[in-house]
Amino acid sequence: MKAKAIIAIMLTLSLTSLGFAQSNEAKAKFNAGLTANQAGKYAEAEKELLEAVKLDATYKQAWVELGTAQLHLKKLPQSEESFKKVVTLDASDVVGHKNLGLVQLEAKKYQLAEASLLKALQIKHGDGEVQKALGQLYYQQNNWDKAIEYYKLYNTANSVDAKSHFFMAKAYKEKGDLATAESEYQQAVKIDPKLADAHINLGNLYMAQEKFGAAASSFKAALAADRNMVKAHYALAGAYQGSQNFDAALASYKEFVRLAEGKAAMKTMVTNAKQLITQIEAHLEQAGE
Repeated sequence: MKAKAIIAIMLTLSLTSLGFAQSNEAKAKFNAGLTANQAGKYAEAEKELLEAVKLDATYKQAWVELGTAQLHLKKLPQSEESFKKVVTLDASDVVGHKNLGLVQLEAKKYQLAEASLLKALQIKHGDGEVQKALGQLYYQQNNWDKAIEYYKLYNTANSVDAKSHFFMAKAYKEKGDLATAESEYQQAVKIDPKLADAHINLGNLYMAQEKFGAAASSFKAALAADRNMVKAHYALAGAYQGSQNFDAALASYKEFVRLAEGKAAMKTMVTNAKQLITQIEAHLEQAGE
């Protein structure tokens, strides 16, 4: 009995020592993976962190970093599984639920993403990142009321986020509330004058109301923000045409055609622009007679 007891104790000590060795090795792998993640070396990070969780499957923070690396590598199924492991290990981990929801949102698994994000919000009330993600989730599902609800919650504490105002403006437009949409676009471009899409969309709202001067100003601002936004030339030409500034409209349509010719995505617009050029030139010729 005594010999058996000694053997049992020795075995326990050996296993305990092995456990400490694995824990230390897992920590070293984790640290290497964390450093690689922070340096943007995500493939290297994934390799090190896979080793860490292989050595210690209960290493929650290693799973968090692994899921993050895999998300950056666009390995969405693997990233989702890693964050599932995090919330399995700790159901109260708000970061785990949040990141799991973000991965599921990226993968367009909307029901799963909604459940994960709402769970994160339940754990940490008022989490702005989660509110913003829920706004985006509902926006992508065309649930305008819910999208506006969560963007509003987010904007209450994060009013300087231009893109959240941009998406909220688009939601209001889809609901037919053009006045509020206009206000939100104005807020977006006030915060970030380089947000060219917001200038374009604001200009389109002005065009719908036949506010051609304001529309032209917005389209010019879009071009100032992004010189490569070719469609802004087409939009600007339309604004000039609406205000009967035909010389300026003609110049803008010609500039659009020059820049867009040969681009498959703009083939129809180029055809339309050429027809309008012909019509405007004919009008100017008649007016000059």
